[in-house]
Amino acid sequence: YTAQVSGSGGGTGIALMEAYDTGGSTGARLVNLSARSAVGTGGDILIAGFVVTGSTRAVLVRGIGPTLAVFGVEGAITDPRLQVYDSANRLVAENDNWSSAANSANIAATARSVGAFALTDGGKDAALLLTLPPGAYTAQVSGVNATTGVGLIEVYEVP
Repeated sequence: YTAQVSGSGGGTGIALMEAYDTGGSTGARLVNLSARSAVGTGGDILIAGFVVTGSTRAVLVRGIGPTLAVFGVEGAITDPRLQVYDSANRLVAENDNWSSAANSANIAATARSVGAFALTDGGKDAALLLTLPPGAYTAQVSGVNATTGVGLIEVYEVP
């Protein structure tokens, strides 16, 4: 499913769209959340919140920019930085250029296993494979050296 948020009468501003898995249907659950929007500077970066419930969970979090061009998205951010914060606003982890991460092979394998599109090896997209305790988190995408453009945040629960 896709939910689109736009300003009434062409208005602009900051919007919040929330999606919850209430556990209503047997076997159905929310395992991926993504948001595509403009990535600016300062307070105008791309932010997505997510909550880990129950027990510790592995998640794949990605901040996509350059690979969006493959899908015809114009004006994609050329060098996104991904940061994940906990509810106390403590930096949990960050990445710039996913394939330079020590666990890049695991990131690529996990992306395939959860159905995420592949990222270019050596590319400037960002990704983190994390094991998080229960709690609320935010994933934030900003531009390296204050670059701007269209970005995508993805959060996948890893089985």
